[in-house]
Amino acid sequence: MRTNTTTPPAPTLDDLVQLIATRAAEHWNYDVKSALTRLLADVLGDYDAAYQLIEETGRKLMAADYGEDNQ
Repeated sequence: MRTNTTTPPAPTLDDLVQLIATRAAEHWNYDVKSALTRLLADVLGDYDAAYQLIEETGRKLMAADYGEDNQ
C-alpha cells in the first residue's frame, strides 16, 4: 500500500543565501563566521556582498531580539 505524501519544495537559491547569512550572523566565533562568510561569497560570487548581507542580517536579528523596528 502506497501512502500519498507530498515532498516539500526544494529550497531556492535565495533560501540558501538567507540561511547561510542568518547562521553566520548568529555566530560569535570568528572562525565559524569567517568560514560561513567565505561559503556565502562562493554562492554569491562576491565577498563584499556576502559580508554586507551578513551584517544586515545581524542588525535585523538584533533588532528583532530587542523588539525594535529595523525600517
